[in-house]
Amino acid sequence: MRSSIGFIATLGAALVAAGCDDGGAAAPADAAAPAPVVWSAAFDAEDEGAFLSVWGGGPDAIYTVGGQPERGVAWRFDGAAWAPVAGLPDVPLINWVHGVGDHVFMACNAGIVLHREGDGAWTRMETGEDQPLWGIWAAAPDDVWAVGGDAARREGEDPLLLHYDGATWTRATLPAVDRPYKALFKVWGTGPDDVHAVGQRGVALRWDGATWTQALTGTADDLISLWGTGPTDIVAVGGRSNGVLARWDGSGWTSEILVGEPGLNGVWVDATGIAWLVGDKGRVLRVRPGSFEAAREDSGTRTLLHGVWGTAAGHRVAAGGTLSASPPWAGVVIEVGR
Repeated sequence: MRSSIGFIATLGAALVAAGCDDGGAAAPADAAAPAPVVWSAAFDAEDEGAFLSVWGGGPDAIYTVGGQPERGVAWRFDGAAWAPVAGLPDVPLINWVHGVGDHVFMACNAGIVLHREGDGAWTRMETGEDQPLWGIWAAAPDDVWAVGGDAARREGEDPLLLHYDGATWTRATLPAVDRPYKALFKVWGTGPDDVHAVGQRGVALRWDGATWTQALTGTADDLISLWGTGPTDIVAVGGRSNGVLARWDGSGWTSEILVGEPGLNGVWVDATGIAWLVGDKGRVLRVRPGSFEAAREDSGTRTLLHGVWGTAAGHRVAAGGTLSASPPWAGVVIEVGR
């Protein structure tokens, strides 16, 4: 556990120490020029710990998860109000949430996964691993991928890539890559035969339904998260002193540094292809389809943001906390368009 705490704190500290604080410099111009957007607090998250992920099965089933290193927490929006998730098993920090149909999966520290079907009880699943699981994505209830690893380990490399077949979690065979790396941070796909994972030092892997292979990204900066609209439109974000934005067009990745923007942690892409990115200093950025130009939105916070998600109706939620400091962490969850 201590190593995963150190990684999160080191990540946050690196973003703060190395990031360029623009001190109120003008935001980049937005060629689309939509109406100004101001985010506000979704609920009082300060005493809950840091929140790292947001995902919803619909407008009345939105989850945000996180907690403290020794205690995971989850909140749910039911279409009217936010409330803590009832009946959650005792688990360490919850790093990510995703689901399919009426199944919800949560990836935790110590190699633990939580699972719930419909209105049934939450089940604590042991994967056989003890490293943090940073990301999870489900193509089907019996086709789930989880990724992780100890990015702060001093010696050796042991990135995690796990698959769940509805009964058992097993390690997938990692492909040969062109650089050493210790962790994969997120996994996302468009279907069972098109799954992507990104991680430390800009490593990206792709599953075609039969094998995993490396896809070069053009960056050696950590890639923290990814999302997309389909096989030819996927966005990944990361970086440290400056944010990095990478795009997958179906055949390869192209990446650019977003000069003047801090490290980025989360991304969600709506059905029209507009991407929302979140990162250090409370940054919320909006990027048009196919573009590498980002326009800022007023998040109302300077606290590091780690995850973002939205509905087709325009309800968007972003979550984060004081991850650049040692725990106990203070959380923040903001929203717009409810």
